[in-house]
Amino acid sequence: KDGQLLSSVVRTLATQSPFNDRPMCRICHEGSSQEDLLSPCECTGTLGTIHRSCLEHWLSSSNTSYCELCHFRFAVERKPRPLVEWLRNPGPQHEKRTLFGDMVCFLFITPLATISGWLCLRGAVDHLHFSSRLEAVGLIALTVALFTIYLFWTLVSFRYHCRLYNEWRRTNQRVILLIPKSANIPSNQQSLLGLQSLKRNSKETIV
Repeated sequence: KDGQLLSSVVRTLATQSPFNDRPMCRICHEGSSQEDLLSPCECTGTLGTIHRSCLEHWLSSSNTSYCELCHFRFAVERKPRPLVEWLRNPGPQHEKRTLFGDMVCFLFITPLATISGWLCLRGAVDHLHFSSRLEAVGLIALTVALFTIYLFWTLVSFRYHCRLYNEWRRTNQRVILLIPKSANIPSNQQSLLGLQSLKRNSKETIV
């Protein structure tokens, strides 16, 4: 759906823009003043030129490797982003809150569970010295239950965030476009294309 929507928007802008005669990027609608234009797919006309950075950003955000208009498959190299970047920006706002809350809980519960377990074990040892086996068994059972709940919560939280990280890592890869040099459009050729288009339009107007 996103590809179809972008296709319709691009076609509409291409037909309505007053600068159709000049080669421009079909995504940002800028010329080649800041970055050279490419023609990496089978699209023609105003839809056939694009900036490399714009195309790489689009392929990364859409998680695709083909043109949404002509369905030409690009040769790309995908590199995963580092874990630190995910920790800084894990995704939607609710995922940020969940990650931050679980990290705070882990830092708070871990020493609390460790101290509580140690105190229970010390109490169980003391009760064994005074022949209070029932109290000692109760404290040992409490220690086991405490660490079982702690390990279960840690495992569930860890698996949940690992799943979110793997999904983020799969859909937020850094895309490097691998294209031949023939796909580049030199600036002099761009100006020539613009002049040819202007001459063709002027002839049609005269006729």
